[in-house]
Amino acid sequence: MFSNNNRISTRQVFRLFVFDFVGESTLILPSQLAAFAGNDGLASIVLGGIMGSLYLWYLAYVLKKMETDLVTYMERILPAWMKKIFLVLLLVYFTGMAGYGAYIFSDVIQKGLIAGESFPLILILVLLTAGYAVCGGIESRARVYEILFVVLFVLLAGMLLIAAGDLEMEYLYGFFQADTGSVMKGSLAVFFCLMPLFLLAFFPSYVQKAKWGKLVHAVHAAMWFAIGVLAVLYVILLGSFGSRSLTTMKYPAITLMSSIHLRGSFLKRLDAFMIAIWFFTLFALVTVFLFYAQELVQKLRKKDTHKKWYLCGVMAAVFGVAEMLHQSSHGEWFRDYLLYIGIPLFLFLPLFVLLWGKGKKRHEG
Repeated sequence: MFSNNNRISTRQVFRLFVFDFVGESTLILPSQLAAFAGNDGLASIVLGGIMGSLYLWYLAYVLKKMETDLVTYMERILPAWMKKIFLVLLLVYFTGMAGYGAYIFSDVIQKGLIAGESFPLILILVLLTAGYAVCGGIESRARVYEILFVVLFVLLAGMLLIAAGDLEMEYLYGFFQADTGSVMKGSLAVFFCLMPLFLLAFFPSYVQKAKWGKLVHAVHAAMWFAIGVLAVLYVILLGSFGSRSLTTMKYPAITLMSSIHLRGSFLKRLDAFMIAIWFFTLFALVTVFLFYAQELVQKLRKKDTHKKWYLCGVMAAVFGVAEMLHQSSHGEWFRDYLLYIGIPLFLFLPLFVLLWGKGKKRHEG
């Protein structure tokens, strides 16, 4: 799985998961939360984080009982036909998530930097770069993100601090007005953006058992760090634009960065540099799902010799998903995909596999 010594530190795990969580959530959630719950979207953010904590506790408990990663346990316990079905479903899930991340990444580049450029061309370049990064192994990427983490988030904190000085306080009035159902819809949207938590199910074989608890704590800390970034950003977006205006924006965080007024010729274009935080976070999200999709194809084919060709096949499928999302005006089909494939796998597959294994052991005993 990993290059060199097949290991990354818990600190690197924390930073990798922060990148996985922050990109998608801070780009697409603010407008959705404003539409669902207005100013009470803050409550949705907190509730979504609590749901994420509960899910992480559940997943960590299941994996501790398995004493290995999910796929290895499936290979050991499940009948061959059932294992293949679940591997295919997981492959569809990872391909879809990589495609969604690639679509957002390419769309941000097109709208934020090179308007009018061909979307398929941008998408191809994004996927080629991501594929090259996957070939380099996760350890090399972890080292890069470890360096970028401090630089990017310190700059983001500075930009948000500057933006906080221009808030319209009247936009922040009016909490506790949304109904419970609207707040819960918002919290589910937040929870859906925490789907990278499921990647924890693929980690146990690559960390020492003595560090398993630290790994879970690192992922939990990364999740709440991302929740904190989202909450602060959401308050600033509310104070800058108001909840009604937020609902009309596709990427309000990008709009906020471009609207911040800085003095000095160099600082005037710092907002363009700050868009890079979403480039790197979305790139991390795409590469991690590409990597695991490639690994699943390898498990299905049971051959190591054609690994790069497997990656090319996955990249072609991801391109198709991203292009479909670009052509679709609303993407209802992707929400159905999340509802009927992604969420059941996210929630129930680990427990089902564990219970099947326990039942098999009792039967054999």
